[in-house]
Amino acid sequence: MSTQPLPVPFARAAMSLMPAPVLSKAIGVVMRRMRARHAKLFANLARLNPAAVHLKPTDMPHGFKLVLGQEPVLFDVINVDDTAPPSASISGSLQALVDMLEGRADGDNLFFSREIAIAGDTEVIVALRNTLDREEIDLFTEITSLCGPFAQPARVAISLMDTAARRLRARFTGRHGVLHTEVQQEEEKATS
Repeated sequence: MSTQPLPVPFARAAMSLMPAPVLSKAIGVVMRRMRARHAKLFANLARLNPAAVHLKPTDMPHGFKLVLGQEPVLFDVINVDDTAPPSASISGSLQALVDMLEGRADGDNLFFSREIAIAGDTEVIVALRNTLDREEIDLFTEITSLCGPFAQPARVAISLMDTAARRLRARFTGRHGVLHTEVQQEEEKATS
């Protein structure tokens, strides 16, 4: 497991800004790379019963579809024209979904703490989870490995940008809280 997790706020912002066709192309590139590096995982996913699983990050404009039980296994942005209902779906924050995929969080714990919601055929979800649990997945390494010899500098740069963005957000959140308190105090003075 990676010591450097995917900076989810950075990833969420980047993917949210991408139009669906651009995000679909990017996912295709990452999936080809992952197929080469995790051939056993993809072979096991292809052996599962045929099913479509929708992954719905609640904090993003895009949803994703994973099609199992076929070769090749497909993972892509959900097409708005796709009216076929999925076999199952998992929804939750992008952070919860990534943590579950990478094995940083137990899917059962996320479900019972209501950080994720599951709908549809639970057998599909259990089979998917059991298959993923047998493989170590590190999304940040998978994505940045596309940078070739610049993978490590890319990881460092993205991590630095993510840290700066988190600090800036914390600063703005703190300042917003102070301003909100000041406004409330002024309103209380005006009404008394």
